[in-house]
Amino acid sequence: MMDLYLKKIVIHQFTPDDTELILSDKCLTITPNLDAYFRKKVGKVFSDEARRGQFDSSNVFLSYLTDDFLESSKKIAHLWKEEFVISDNQKTNDLVFLQFDKEGIEHFAFLRLALKESLTHIIDDGDSPLRLTQNNLPSAAQTPDEALIINRQNQQYYLIEKRIKHNGSFANYFSENLLQVKPEQSVKKSIKMMEQTAQKIADNFNQDDFAFHAKMKAAIYKNLEEDQELSPEKLADQLFDSNLTARLNFIDDLKETIPESIKVSDIDHSRQTKKLENQKLSLSNGIELLVPNHIYQDAESVEFIQNQNGTYSILIKNIEDIQSK
Repeated sequence: MMDLYLKKIVIHQFTPDDTELILSDKCLTITPNLDAYFRKKVGKVFSDEARRGQFDSSNVFLSYLTDDFLESSKKIAHLWKEEFVISDNQKTNDLVFLQFDKEGIEHFAFLRLALKESLTHIIDDGDSPLRLTQNNLPSAAQTPDEALIINRQNQQYYLIEKRIKHNGSFANYFSENLLQVKPEQSVKKSIKMMEQTAQKIADNFNQDDFAFHAKMKAAIYKNLEEDQELSPEKLADQLFDSNLTARLNFIDDLKETIPESIKVSDIDHSRQTKKLENQKLSLSNGIELLVPNHIYQDAESVEFIQNQNGTYSILIKNIEDIQSK
């Protein structure tokens, strides 16, 4: 679990049937169970799904963050409601505001948690011990429906948002209307875009699909794990080292959405590295191989041989033991 120190928590509530928010006048007592639950929730925001950015000092939203934590939470809850109320699909939501320290730096957080219906076993309730209960908090393992975290020292923010539907169209109401910012796209989406762009260019230059795809996964994995960043220029050099035109095309195709290197040291990108750490190969004869990257690139461990008739042979070397699982 991420190293966080929760200092204050207050929960307000929005229900579609009420014209006014249900506001709390005091902060919660932080019990061990609440501490564990909300630390997990906050940790989910520092992830590859977050869209990041930095508030300009003149951004009006920052003026709502005052030394009075409770009043700030009420003000922001009202502003959020004004934007969210036009949504076509409304549910009961807890609006959770937190003040916490991360690595000694104060942060402010706003989490929107859509409440769930759940069957509950009621003891001594006659013939109907199972009852459908409302207003149940989602699992701690789930990413918040929406979330905003602000580093109060440098005003960097982390945003999880969902587009709302209104009159048949969708809008990023949180970033565009409430915050009035243009966050960068998430690391998860950036990786997908890099993969798709690289594959498109490889296809255009008739590069071997199987070999290139494996090379691409290994290169992105190395960027994430060793360099703690995603650099279009560096990735272009690694993937298209012998083709200047392909390198330039790759960088040019990404320059609008990924204009510079993306740092990943401040978020949990383990889900991405887990997907990239192995090469999964499906062979035409039905055999499937799962090969760790460091072994895949070691010619002393595995060798891929293209035969004269166009087929492939795979030579696995220096095996000391084989186990059936």
